Amino acid sequence: MVDNEVLSILRQRHHDCILYEGHDHKEKCASIKEQYDKAAENWFIKYGDLGVYGDVKAAYMKQKHRLLWERRYGPVGTGMKNPME
Repeated sequence: MVDNEVLSILRQRHHDCILYEGHDHKEKCASIKEQYDKAAENWFIKYGDLGVYGDVKAAYMKQKHRLLWERRYGPVGTGMKNPME
């Protein structure tokens, strides 16, 4: 719930910045947008595919499997590294 609230606050800050800045919001609100995008990415990494009935054990197992994947193949999204590396 804390992570959801953090995302909600960042989303609201970005929305308020857009309303306040008007036509210049793309330049002036870029840092807020980057913070929101990074937080949303981190939220999805942690909770993204758990579904409605996800619990602590499922979140922990997802984290464990991701760490094992990154140890074997490199960071997710960068392509798989060769077995020789």
